This record gives sequence, C-alpha cells and structure tokens, in this order.
Amino acid sequence: MKFPQLSHLALRSLGGVACALAVAMPAQASIVTTLPTAALDADAVFSFSSQAVTAMKLLGVSASGLGNASAVAGNAWAFNMPVTQVTVAANLLPLSLSPVSGKATGSALGIYGPDGSLVLANFALDFQRNMLKADLITSAGTTQAMDLYSFHVANGLSLSTAGGLSMKMSMDQMVMTATARASFIEALQLPDFTDAVMAKIDFGTMSVNISPSLRLGLSDKPFTLAPVAVPEAPSVSLMALGLTGLAWVSRRRRAA
Repeated sequence: MKFPQLSHLALRSLGGVACALAVAMPAQASIVTTLPTAALDADAVFSFSSQAVTAMKLLGVSASGLGNASAVAGNAWAFNMPVTQVTVAANLLPLSLSPVSGKATGSALGIYGPDGSLVLANFALDFQRNMLKADLITSAGTTQAMDLYSFHVANGLSLSTAGGLSMKMSMDQMVMTATARASFIEALQLPDFTDAVMAKIDFGTMSVNISPSLRLGLSDKPFTLAPVAVPEAPSVSLMALGLTGLAWVSRRRRAA
C-alpha cells in the first residue's frame, strides 16, 4: 500500500511548489509530477451510454465489476474504478496544471456473452493521445495496454485548494478502436456485422474526481486472471471415450 501521508502532503503542496519554482524557471518550463493516489479518495466512474447498453442487451452481452471496480449504486451499467496514480504537468507562468496520464490499476470489467467472455483490466488514461487503454484478458492470453477507446475531454482539469488540492475532469465520446472491436468480436464470438455497428457507437463517459481525503485498504497491484483452461486433445478423446462407454453400459443394463 502507498504511504497515505506522503500522498496527502504531495497533493496539498503541489500548487505551492509550482509557485516557488515559477520564480526561477523560464516561462515555457513545466514540471511533470506523478502522484500515488491509491490511499486518497480518488475515483474514476465509467458509464456505458444508453446506445451502448441497448446494443449489448440485444447481443446478450453483460458486464460486471472485478477487482477494485464496482457497480455504481442504482446503475448496473456504471462502474467506479479507484484511481491509483495520476501524472500532471505543472505549467509555469501562467501557473496551471494539465493531465498527462491516470491509472486505475487493479480495476477490471468482465464482459460476458452467450458464446464467450473477456476481461478488461488495469485501465489507463493517456491524455497525450486521448486514449483509454486496458489489458485484454481472454482464453488466448493477455494483451497488455491495448488501445480501447479514443475520447474527447468534455471538461478539462479543474482545481480547488479548499482543504487541500482537489482535481476534477470528465471525458465523453468514447469510440472503440478497430483493434478492440476485432478482439471483442473474436472473444465473444459475435457476428461479423457487429464491427460496423460498434464503430458508430459512442460507448459512454468517464468522470474523474480526486480529493485529499484518505482511504485505506485499497490494493494498487495489477489485476491478473489466468486464461481459461482448454482441454488438450488427448483429454477430450478420453472424455468422449468415457461417455461412449457409459452409454454402452447403460444400454446393456436396460437390455438385461
């Protein structure tokens, strides 16, 4: 677990440090700072859009929170994913903060269909490319940091210094990448035509809210899941042979 006091003091003093450095540094200079936030009241809420929910229900697809992630009360299609790390750039003269990246390590979403499933885990926001990334876990293995959704920043980073430094921002227009669509179709065994449908869907929104309040007991370890075991050919053959033998014995007993 991260050090709560260190995280708390880092957030409270970041603005003051930036102000002090602004005196000595050039106008165009900036400082990139990474803050551990697992021990802070820092959350990202991902909400599927009504359009995405309708499409998923028509395909018989559902979602559930795993690891640190949990469904928001009263909304089975919105999930809270605790933010474990943020990186910001302190731009000097004029003083401002801009987001660089954010991580929700340990959070995961299980996506389940009638014929297959997958898990998205360890979400990361890349504000250099406006991309939401996640590890993709399927029966074939794990693809790390896959580009999942491109996004638009709806409300830029806003700051409050009341009681310590707080940060808020939100993203919308979540559009699934071509790589993610292909992975979903393969893992969930969806019809090929769903690629064209998914390409047009705005999948939802994400809001980030970070405050200096402390919380304890949250793990910032990456979420992992072993691939689904597939029986090897000899095991499958033995299983088939065993079932055939049981059927033959059953018929002999009925005949007797």
